[in-house]
Amino acid sequence: MRAHQPSVTIAGYLLASLFVQYANAKAGALTPTNITLGLISWYCFAPQLTLNGSHVVEGNLNPGLYSKQQISDGGYEVREYIMDLSVQLAVDQMNADPNVLPGIHVNIKRFSDCGSYYPSVADVWGGRTGGYASTIMATDIIDNHPDVIGVVAMQTSSTARYSAEVLSFAQIPICSGTVGSPRLSDKPNYPYFYRTIDGAGIGEHFYQFLKLWNVRRVALIYQMNTDLGYFVFLDMHEAMLRHKMNILGTYGTADPNDKFFMNYVADALKRVSARYIIVIGNAVFSASVMNAVGKRNLTGPGFVYLGINRPKPAKNATLLYGPRYYSYIQGYVQIAGMANFDTQIFADAKTQLSALTGYPMRSIDVDSNNIPHFIDCTKSMLHGFDNLLRKTGQSAETLAERKLNSMMNYTLFQNPGIEGVMANPLVFNNNGDIKLSDAACYFIGSAFDCHLFGSTDRDASRVTYQPGEYPVFNGGSSIPPPDGPPAPVQLILSVDSIFGGVIFALVVVGLVFAFALLSIIYSFRRKSCMKPVAGLEAVASLGGCIIIYSSLLIYLPVSDTLTCKLRHSLFLLGLLFILTSLLFRNLLLFMIFCKTRGVKPQTLVFRVRIIHGIVALIGIATITVWAAQPNNLSVKSVYHLDQFYLSCIYKNSASFNVMASYVFIAYLCLLPMIAILQRVKWEDFNESVLLGFSFVMIAVAYSIITFETRLRNMYYDVTFCLCVWTATTLFLILMFGTRVMQLAEHFNEQAMNRSRISKLKTRLAEKKESFFQRPSASNTDFRRQQGGDCSTIKLAGVKKNPYRHKVLCNTVDACVYQVSTSQNSWSLWRAGQPELHHMSAKSWLSLNSNLKTACFTLSESTQFVAYENMVMIVCDGIAETRICDSTNTQSTSTSMHQSTPSTHRKNLKRKKVMGSSICYRIRMEFENGGKALAFVKEVQTEISDIGVMKGII
Repeated sequence: MRAHQPSVTIAGYLLASLFVQYANAKAGALTPTNITLGLISWYCFAPQLTLNGSHVVEGNLNPGLYSKQQISDGGYEVREYIMDLSVQLAVDQMNADPNVLPGIHVNIKRFSDCGSYYPSVADVWGGRTGGYASTIMATDIIDNHPDVIGVVAMQTSSTARYSAEVLSFAQIPICSGTVGSPRLSDKPNYPYFYRTIDGAGIGEHFYQFLKLWNVRRVALIYQMNTDLGYFVFLDMHEAMLRHKMNILGTYGTADPNDKFFMNYVADALKRVSARYIIVIGNAVFSASVMNAVGKRNLTGPGFVYLGINRPKPAKNATLLYGPRYYSYIQGYVQIAGMANFDTQIFADAKTQLSALTGYPMRSIDVDSNNIPHFIDCTKSMLHGFDNLLRKTGQSAETLAERKLNSMMNYTLFQNPGIEGVMANPLVFNNNGDIKLSDAACYFIGSAFDCHLFGSTDRDASRVTYQPGEYPVFNGGSSIPPPDGPPAPVQLILSVDSIFGGVIFALVVVGLVFAFALLSIIYSFRRKSCMKPVAGLEAVASLGGCIIIYSSLLIYLPVSDTLTCKLRHSLFLLGLLFILTSLLFRNLLLFMIFCKTRGVKPQTLVFRVRIIHGIVALIGIATITVWAAQPNNLSVKSVYHLDQFYLSCIYKNSASFNVMASYVFIAYLCLLPMIAILQRVKWEDFNESVLLGFSFVMIAVAYSIITFETRLRNMYYDVTFCLCVWTATTLFLILMFGTRVMQLAEHFNEQAMNRSRISKLKTRLAEKKESFFQRPSASNTDFRRQQGGDCSTIKLAGVKKNPYRHKVLCNTVDACVYQVSTSQNSWSLWRAGQPELHHMSAKSWLSLNSNLKTACFTLSESTQFVAYENMVMIVCDGIAETRICDSTNTQSTSTSMHQSTPSTHRKNLKRKKVMGSSICYRIRMEFENGGKALAFVKEVQTEISDIGVMKGII
């Protein structure tokens, strides 16, 4: 294959390179010197390539070779292709950079360490072709390609141990991004080998995670027939012993599919109650082990598997192992050197490789295909060449002719002085291994998605979790399971348990309280103090509280998918009812009190309730859509000491986000509603305090629940129930309980008023008796009687006076009133402006409106009684008869005791019958009790001012 030229798909770097060459030519520079970088890979998996020995001479590995589906399925041929593109990208970037190797152009030659393609390669190749790599490939590079001055290799550890030793002997530097065997950290045998992947000391990184999880007992399963598996096992074993870990067993095998051996391993693990098992081997070996232990019921919430590689087979996992395989690897923790996904250089590499492959790569795809490792290998080697030329002052031709290779051992590349994709700065230790913090991710059980949650530092001395991240083990728990017996006991919130009994009792109390409030509201809905909470919106709020109380009962059974959905759905439904009812109820009050257009109240109520219904239905629809989805939640086991509890985990999905956002927006709308309610002046209808309390209460409850969630406490559900019950009960007390207290005070006040009215009637009867016993009417005018918080005005006989008139407007401009002329019936409520009139011997009270003026005569028996926010005006019929019969009270009184003509006697008899009953009653309602009392005092004052009835004040 001809020397590599810059890829036509990387147009930017090509144009930059051409620009540099053109600029040099214009300046009179010589033609750039060519050096060649060797690229070793598994080219035996590429049928489109033609080899001459181990050298690839023809074929296409340009971008777009594989489809998106092929890249998604993976395989050795895809990894070899992506690795090749990574090196091409790095070389093109270096060629385009005028500050690195100026006047030198880097070419690529490809070499296969497993020969040419053959149809059965995927079945028989096991990554152990060290004989071919050391005798044919390494010799081919050394003898037949003298222009190759350095090598970047994607090899297995079992193959690299041979080729790296031969190339080191020939003083050709070799960098690998896949070789993980600690054997190659031995610099006397491999002085020209270095790597961008973990080597010796990986066991220390594993120990730090086990230490954090309070684990002291582990078992090891390793791949005994590969360099990677065996030497990492030795490193791991040494680290565990150094920290006095209890190693329950070590099980080495070449074939995890050996049923007899895996049965033995399964029995041994069960016998020693092993809970933490470390799997050491390549990706195919790890996948075989996980499938074997999963089929033998050694996976689940009580087991934690850790490994250095992803448990991913070379073929489709579902076709190879069945659909249950992904449940086996759920919670599997991979600990390895990983790039920092949050850096700009990593994001750039992901973007560029996604463009080259045509596959939208995720961060985990970039790392699992070792793309950062090979980019850093290529750049560190070329920067090392550049540093060598600058340090020695030698020519590019000397470098191209291998005359400087004696100075190219691993120390040349230990600190290339660059920012790497894997680490910043990119440096290597004295073993030629990259200095890197090992990251840990857990497999979520969906394909091979691995979620990053923490990492060690470069010295393997401590573990740091990423903000807001925790490991999630098999079963969904974030609390590490115990490393051995005794087996945890399941905690169930049944009625018989302490916590379950408390929750059940609280829910019963809450429901009884809610239904009692509902019955009181319905029974006394016509009382003035209960009218603000007797509307449809207030009842909907009460219904929301009942739904929330009911949702707490569902925490008593054992958690499963159905109960988890019911808990969450009913809670959000009740909360939605409360929030929307509060908002639209207060919006309606605001519009009624502050309306500027002539809209009928009935029309306004209808419109607001229609909008309220639409908003509520949208919220119910979002909850229904979320609940209908099958995979939107799971049940996890939360462990604490020797107990565990099944808890619900709600996955972050689009429907969940929409539902939560909708409820959150309704919650935030409480703030502007509090602001606009400041325009509602009547305290009885202004509920800004209730809305403010609700806003703060929900925020406090949410904060407590969120804090418990972060602690991953097994009593999270108990805390949740207590917080929700407390908040709901406080809301009921504030919104409805205060109204019930006012109702009780109202009945108490009524009882006191009945007692006072009874005494007043007694006094009135005594006055009537004395009236009929004396020959003429008394000149005693009005007398004032007061008792407790009630004020009574009595109007006695009146004198003849000219017409006098007074408008009672100091307390109110107009008041609402009802009139009764019989014992049990009352008129409709009306509004009128109160005025006092006096002419001759008559006095009367008028209530004026645009449509009607109502007049009510006043007599000595007329009483003004103020109680609560009401004023009762009662006029007795006897005195009324006297005023209506004659303008001379004394002659009328007198004639009632003397003989009279028959016609007059008939009229007098009729008037006496009329006077034996109540003539009229007026009930006036004011905003509060203070204004009612002020109105009575104003009547007293005005009567005194106009002087219509002297002596009565």
